[in-house]
Amino acid sequence: MARVLLVEPWFSGSHRRWANGYQRTSQHDVSIVSLSEGPWRWRLRAGALPLSADIGRYVSEHGRPDVLLVSGLVDVAQLLGLSRRDVRDVPVAVFQHESQIVYPTVTGNVDAEAVLRNWLSWCAADTVLFNSAFHRQAVIDTLPVFLYQRPEADQLFALDEVLNRFEVMPVGVDLPPASATPTIANNPPVLLWPHRWENDKDPAGFLSALRRLRRNDVPVQLVLAGREPAVPSEVRATILDEFGDWVLAAGPFDRERYNELLAASDVVVSCAKHDFFGVAVVEAIAASCVPVLPNDLAYPEIVPEPWHADALYEPGSFGSKLEALVSDIGQARTNVVDLADTMQRFSWPVIGPQLDAHLTALV
Repeated sequence: MARVLLVEPWFSGSHRRWANGYQRTSQHDVSIVSLSEGPWRWRLRAGALPLSADIGRYVSEHGRPDVLLVSGLVDVAQLLGLSRRDVRDVPVAVFQHESQIVYPTVTGNVDAEAVLRNWLSWCAADTVLFNSAFHRQAVIDTLPVFLYQRPEADQLFALDEVLNRFEVMPVGVDLPPASATPTIANNPPVLLWPHRWENDKDPAGFLSALRRLRRNDVPVQLVLAGREPAVPSEVRATILDEFGDWVLAAGPFDRERYNELLAASDVVVSCAKHDFFGVAVVEAIAASCVPVLPNDLAYPEIVPEPWHADALYEPGSFGSKLEALVSDIGQARTNVVDLADTMQRFSWPVIGPQLDAHLTALV
């Protein structure tokens, strides 16, 4: 059994559930040092200093860990420099929930400083774990060009060695109980929106599809979940205004209420332009929701190939796919009858031992 010190710079939301889930299911001795939810850009630039102080306190109380597991929203090279007296020669695994080089921005331009901090983190790590093969490949495809375009291409010598450290480790998920057979669908069916109300999830595309359903007299019920940004979403407000008679529930919800609504939902949708993994989608499919997802991003990994035709849609066809599916929800449930069971491969009882084995090998 190894002593794992898990370092989480942004201990909130899916990051917090990931850290707690691994601590709970690991056979290793896992301790967590963390910073609370805060501005992520500041965490990436300056979170290393307070985290290094926490690492020092841990080492003074418990001794040196066998391995560091660091969530990627911090400059790991900076963190190790500040902690050099406490964790010298301790192997380091970085878990990359998101990467700035392929993270969409309003302007379309990457934050070069943030990308360089990710890059130096990967240089400092012994292994880098990406939450999906899509995420890993997107970084591999874009990183060489980014480094070549810097004022001096003096980083490229390290590229091949760093890329060889890249591996895939899905996020562990606390799954709701899955039914072996589809339940009787609601009438009208219940659509779940579980995503952040931000541009990269394309809520405007969801609004457009709802308007299509209204025009064609195809009613549904809506569960509107997901976090709102600091500036409230105009699209969410419009949906509440135009489709208030369809809204079954609107968040925020605590976890118990959200699980109840998962169990009551028939369909989970996504219009995302960006998703490195998709925890909420995995949860919903495991709860026997019929998915309507882009044939893009990490979704073709989440949904096994036999169900691609039923669950995934091509660009520009979200509205028509959704209308056809909710118009015959009984047949749609039958088409994906065994899909829920395949989500067990992302459950913590499966992922925990995989991550344990990886860290054991690293030690």
